[in-house]
Parts: sequence; C-alpha cells; structure tokens
Amino acid sequence: MSAESSAATPVAYVSSLGVANDSSVDLTQQSNSLQTNNLQKTLEWMCYPLLWLIASTAVWATFTYELEFGLVNVLFLFFVIAYLALFERLIPYDVTWQATKKEWLRDGAYLFITMMGGALSIAAIFAVASLVSPKTPSLPLGLEIVLAILFISFGSYVFHRLGHDWPWLWRFHGIHHAEAKVNVGNNSVNHIFDVWGRRFVAQLPLIFIGISQESLFVVSIFNTLQGYFVHANINVRLGRLNYFIGSPEQHRLHHSVDIKEAGHFCVDVTLWDWLFGSYFWRKGRKPDAVGIKNPARFPPPEAILKCFIHPFKKPK
Repeated sequence: MSAESSAATPVAYVSSLGVANDSSVDLTQQSNSLQTNNLQKTLEWMCYPLLWLIASTAVWATFTYELEFGLVNVLFLFFVIAYLALFERLIPYDVTWQATKKEWLRDGAYLFITMMGGALSIAAIFAVASLVSPKTPSLPLGLEIVLAILFISFGSYVFHRLGHDWPWLWRFHGIHHAEAKVNVGNNSVNHIFDVWGRRFVAQLPLIFIGISQESLFVVSIFNTLQGYFVHANINVRLGRLNYFIGSPEQHRLHHSVDIKEAGHFCVDVTLWDWLFGSYFWRKGRKPDAVGIKNPARFPPPEAILKCFIHPFKKPK
C-alpha cells in the first residue's frame, strides 16, 4: 500500500463516521417527529369520544347512586373546562388563540357570575319543574331525552338567532363575540341576561309539556359538553358528523367577522340550521378573523361592569 493511500484511508474513515453520525441524527429526528405526529393524531381522534364516554359515565353514576343532579352538573362543568383546556395545550388549533393568565382570570370571573346567575335560573326552573313535571319519565327515558334535546335546541336556536338579528338583543349577545379569539375559556364571556333569556326560552316550555327532571338533567349534561366543546381551540375534525352535530370547525366560522360564513346558530344538533337555511361549514376553512367588525361599539370584555350596563345605555 502506498503512503498516499494509507494516509487517505483514515480521513475517509473519519469522514464516513461523520456521515454515519449525521444520518443517525436525521433518523432520530424523523423518528421523534413521527412519534409526535402519531401522538397528536391519537389525541385528536380520542378527544371527543373520550369526553362522551366520561359524560355517559357521569350520567350512569348519577342514576345508579342517586346523586344530586345540581351537584353533578356543577362538577361536570368544571371537569369539561379543565379537560378541554388541557387539550387546547396538547393539540391547539391556533396557538395565538390560547388564553393568557389574565384572560383566564377574566373568564373565571364571567364563569362565576354566569354560574351564580345560572344557579338562580336553574333553581327557578327546577322549582317549577317540581310542581309541574313528573319525577320519573312519562315516556321511555330515551325518547324523552331525544325530544328534550330537540325542543331545547329549537328554543336556543331561535333565541340565539334573534340575538344576532335584533339590534337590541345583539347589544347583549355581542359581548360574547367581542373577543378576537375562540377558546374554551371565553365561552363563559356572556351577559347574564343573555344567559337567562336563552335558558328560559329553551327550557321552560319543556317543563309545561311534562318532560321529567331526569331527562332535563341528561340534556343539561349534553348541553354543557357541546357548549364548551364547540368553543374549544382544539385541532379536532369530526368529518361527516359536522352535518349532524355542532363542532369547533363550524363554530369558529360562526364567530367570523364575515357575516356570509357566520351561520351555525345551533351548538348541539344542526337540524334547525338546516331547516332555516343558516347551516354553514366548509371542510378545512378557517375564518380570516373572529370577533366583531366594529369592536369599538362594545366595551372590552375585561370591563365586566361596563359590559353589564352596555345594553341599557343609549346607542351612540
């Protein structure tokens, strides 16, 4: 072997090691990236079904162990918020929509007000129910639940749509749309009168037609699940289920500043949107911006007291 060839051999060997090491690093990075993608896809797939499983378990446990309906409702509400907030961190749809600590404090204040006000309305509704509604279903429970979902969905749809179409009601409901992002926290940003109005319009008629307290409880769990799920800033796609049930994909468009795509007034089932021509969903479509076109017409959501008195002030 010549001196030249013997001298070149170690260099070539070292170079080959470098190439091998670079290839090894690339393969490791690709493997880690693949594992991350697989984990994200798994989380995206399991988020909604797992939430349904937990909700069903909560309903089963409540009936089996005769738990108090109101307590279970409150505990489930807090669980749903925590659950979806976790998934917003794990599989965010838009990282710029994630709530800051300051916004979480604000949303928590709205949630407290809504819960206190909601508790009063629920107490009033169940007080009437205790006088009018049977404690056990007069129809098969499953049928009652389906009818209750359809009735409540219809009442919510009508009140929600009027909240967009009637200028005076929009002064209440627009507070919910004032935030320029959509996430699970700001689902709680509502005017308390808007919450009361929708609840009474949606639920009181059920009581007078004899829907049982058991059915009202199940529907309440369903509405909590759907109401917060559709607002969640999570990268979850329901595919063809979007034609039948509310989803984050549809509700982001509802919050769009573009009125043409801001349909979807049902957060639970889409039936009434279909019947009244307000259904809108486009696969993969993201709104250019969410919020309201003229945000200066509403106080910032952080100004809770100003938001409360805003609907009662003379429009400028």
